[in-house]
Amino acid sequence: MKYLCFFLFLAIGYNAHSQAVLNEYKYVIVPKKFDGFRSENQYQTSTIVKYYLAKQGFNALYEDVLPQDLNVDRCLGLVSSLEEDSSMFATRVSVVFKDCQGVERYRTQFGSSKVKQYKEAYREAITEAFQSLKDFRYSFSPKVKNNAPVVLNFKNDVKALPPPESIPEEKSLSDETADTEIPLEKEIDKEMAAPLSQPTEVMEAITLEEAVAEETQPEIVEIRTLYAQKTEIGYQLVDTEPSIQFYLRETSMPNIFMAERKGQSGLLYQRNELWVFEYYEGDDRLQEVLEIKF
Repeated sequence: MKYLCFFLFLAIGYNAHSQAVLNEYKYVIVPKKFDGFRSENQYQTSTIVKYYLAKQGFNALYEDVLPQDLNVDRCLGLVSSLEEDSSMFATRVSVVFKDCQGVERYRTQFGSSKVKQYKEAYREAITEAFQSLKDFRYSFSPKVKNNAPVVLNFKNDVKALPPPESIPEEKSLSDETADTEIPLEKEIDKEMAAPLSQPTEVMEAITLEEAVAEETQPEIVEIRTLYAQKTEIGYQLVDTEPSIQFYLRETSMPNIFMAERKGQSGLLYQRNELWVFEYYEGDDRLQEVLEIKF
């Protein structure tokens, strides 16, 4: 029992230490389109990530609305991303933070959801991922630069080199603006309650439901209707011309087929009365919604 307590204490201490590194950065940049997604703010992923970052006290900004000091020095900020480990049965994501050199500084736990609707699934998974930071409160605390004199050792003759008098002490842009900034705890970025293309303004705190509702734009999904024709190993799907669009092979699981189309291979499975063709295009995992008449 004592060993279990020891390792639990060690894990909690390690997690707190790893989270503390986030305080060294003044901003967190949220992409409008995360890698692996086809469109800007698809499934409201950018809105939800930015909302929870602001809720934790981070100065979260979209990538095209950056302040002057961050434009000059990108190392003042971290870049957030979504790492996905989803399957056809569950959506799993983790929020990853990298510095200006692309070095990972922190990542949350994986949040998961078994909801079939993508918007609700990503919302639930991202919300669970941010549970890693539920006991953490951001407070900007930049690293202190070491300006101590350099000491050279020549055997027994030790001499300290004083800092040059002719070079004035460097002052960072963040120091110049520190006295004029409003604490983030007293403001929430109005950009969360406006379309992504709008500039940033200050507003009162809003709920996640309000943020998502304001930024929601209807997604135009073209649903193609195809007709299934039985073959020896499965089906072929044709359109109204008729022209063969897919070849399907049956699997050991119901309503799941191995699908091929003009050099593209993937899975075809049923979701909410419709069918989804899921495949890879390079490193991007894409999905296409179909209506199939059997």
